[in-house]
Amino acid sequence: MIKNYLLIAVRNIFRNKLFSTVNILGLAFGICSALLIFLWVNDELKYDYFHANASRLYRVMENQKYTDGRIYTFAATPGPMAPFIKEKYPEIEKATRFTWEVNNLMQVDDKTFYEMGRYVDQDFVEMFSFPFLKGNMATALKDKNSVVITEKMAKKYFGDQEPIGKVLLMNTKRSFTVTGVLKDLPRNSSIQFEYLLPFEVFWDDNTWLHEWGNNNIRTFLLLREGTDRENFAAKFKNEIGAHQEKSNVELFIQPQAEAYLYGDFENGVQSGGRIDSVKMFFVVAVFVLIIACINFMNLSTAQATKRAKEVGLRKVIGAVPSQLFRQFMGESFVTVCVSAVLALLFALLLIPIFNEITGKALTLNLLDTQLLMIFGIIIVFTAFVAGSYPALFISEFKPVQVLKGQLKSGSRAAIFRKVLVVVQFSLSIILIISTTVVFRQMNFMENRDIGFVRENVFYLWMEGDVRPKLETFRTRLLAEPGIESVTSASQIPIDIGNSTVGVEWEGKDPNEKILFSNINVDFEFIQAMKMNMKEGRPFDRSRISDTSNYIVNEKAAEKFGFKNGVADQDLTMWDRKGKIVGVVKDFNFGSLHSAVDPLILRMDPKETYCLLVRVKPGETEAGLRSTEILWKEYAPGYPFKYSFLNQNWEDFYKTEAQRGKVFNTLAILSIFISCLGLFGLSAFSAERRTKELGIRKALGASMPGLVRLMGKEFTILVLLAAGVGCPIGWYFMTQWLETYAYHVDVGYLTLIMAAVVCLVVSLVTISYHSVKVAASDPVKSLRYE
Repeated sequence: MIKNYLLIAVRNIFRNKLFSTVNILGLAFGICSALLIFLWVNDELKYDYFHANASRLYRVMENQKYTDGRIYTFAATPGPMAPFIKEKYPEIEKATRFTWEVNNLMQVDDKTFYEMGRYVDQDFVEMFSFPFLKGNMATALKDKNSVVITEKMAKKYFGDQEPIGKVLLMNTKRSFTVTGVLKDLPRNSSIQFEYLLPFEVFWDDNTWLHEWGNNNIRTFLLLREGTDRENFAAKFKNEIGAHQEKSNVELFIQPQAEAYLYGDFENGVQSGGRIDSVKMFFVVAVFVLIIACINFMNLSTAQATKRAKEVGLRKVIGAVPSQLFRQFMGESFVTVCVSAVLALLFALLLIPIFNEITGKALTLNLLDTQLLMIFGIIIVFTAFVAGSYPALFISEFKPVQVLKGQLKSGSRAAIFRKVLVVVQFSLSIILIISTTVVFRQMNFMENRDIGFVRENVFYLWMEGDVRPKLETFRTRLLAEPGIESVTSASQIPIDIGNSTVGVEWEGKDPNEKILFSNINVDFEFIQAMKMNMKEGRPFDRSRISDTSNYIVNEKAAEKFGFKNGVADQDLTMWDRKGKIVGVVKDFNFGSLHSAVDPLILRMDPKETYCLLVRVKPGETEAGLRSTEILWKEYAPGYPFKYSFLNQNWEDFYKTEAQRGKVFNTLAILSIFISCLGLFGLSAFSAERRTKELGIRKALGASMPGLVRLMGKEFTILVLLAAGVGCPIGWYFMTQWLETYAYHVDVGYLTLIMAAVVCLVVSLVTISYHSVKVAASDPVKSLRYE
């Protein structure tokens, strides 16, 4: 029986070549896109779950409450906290401090490279599951002169030699002995590094770390088995207050396995993160798969009358609806399996491109049980969704009507097909709207005036004698070809991370706590960045008093509340009293997701570490060459490593840009699959109305009139889809745009454009069959049976 059903299924595929091809291709594209997206989703969901102690690993977070009503959430914590709380709380089994990325120059003989590493406590290597290939995990970082490196770094510097015991020279000054080699870190780890150094080194070099009021490092905890997380969190939350008077900080812990996906907080409450993208892409993948399933359902029900006599005969000889249902579901399953094989071939061809777009390293290993499970689920889901209604519809045919030739497709089936077409194009329109809005927002962010000119500016972190001899270096560089201006700062102006509440001014409420971002700059910073002053003046090298003065942005000026202007008012930050010499117009020094915060620019050239060079337009190569020549004189042994501000700004939104590219691809694919279905339906409609069109043509109907008649039905369906899809697309993209403080509007033109694109593409698709039938000889059409 099963063999017979398979033969019938294969025979029907070859008998209806056009409709079978449309079905198989539509399902193949849908399954391929779903497979790739689900692989991406699965990879995202697995981040940080490979650690053996994942269920007990937590990161410490701070909620900082301010008198202006704002709550800021940070992963930064005080330097002394980890060892202190490990001793204080028995619930903590291990604790480690963990610095932000540090790029140090590493050297072995003539091999010199900048490498990204971290300073950590000894507990780190025992808490996290980064396997040791060589060395003793229990003692690897107990010696202050020890370093643990990755397998990749070991091969880079030592080749096939034994790395344990070898010496690495850091920043041409300090030597570290290799005491451990880690297996290369998995890509699905949110924690990345090439080497680990003892935290004691960082502690000794940075005395500000010793204060409980400074937050700059991360703290990770490993709680003991059986610890009640909620009870511990309640005991732990006011720990900062025990070390600081009038503390505005409450601590809480977040599972490290959730940190990657749930990293966004708003007013102290978890508000999403990368999980939003994961959910969005999952839904979009299901959308595309459903669009492909709708094609199959539409064409299968439209072709049902061709199988009517077969169903009638089977019922007469005793077949029951459940048997027929299983038969036609089996036929759907065969079609889906053929599509799945084709989809797998497409995926194998497309996965390198998909990886390039998404920044992943996904593979299609057919021996991977997880991949096979995902693929199997997609096949079963598709077969059930695509085949269930056609199988149910066909199995319910009445044998008496069928055998008497009285069977008609029925208005109910026709209405259902129309509903499916509307749903199909509604989903396509939603995707087009999403794609258009994402593209416009990305373009807006890349080209937005952020308050200063970031083009033609590159920067370097000062090494060797560049910083001690900055004035001489700057003067000489300005005389070189291609150089327009030179300045320095403690951070790059598009990524200012320092902040403080240690700001005092006349009239300030003693109980008021407001967070001010801050950056150290030299005299030419405002002019070199081409910022605009709203009040007062930039720093002036000819005025000695400016070495203790400040410039603030508009947001900071609002917080001070001065009635007679801000310029020339007294301001004290930490222990330094000075004057506010000017107010710079607000500029974006962080992500466009957030509004501009209050900012203080502090004149302190000695505490600047980043050299910013503006080159003359069109003379970038000359400017780079001039800087490199001088760099080699002042910082011999240090590679000339630079970055452009504009490129860094684009990198901030790399994730959004990747999402936009995937959206573009899926939107185009959804329209293509929808049009495949329309192509098949229009062929069926043209075939069904051949005699009608022949009569109309014999009676004098023109070809354009017949084409319009054929296209009218589908035009109405697409317009109905626009009425459904446009409001839904507008709503969801408006919600997404609200995650940005600065954004475009969805706009009516976007909605109209999405509807017009679908309408035009659908009309072009159906016009082929419409023109073909309308142009045929009416005599042959009237003889058509």
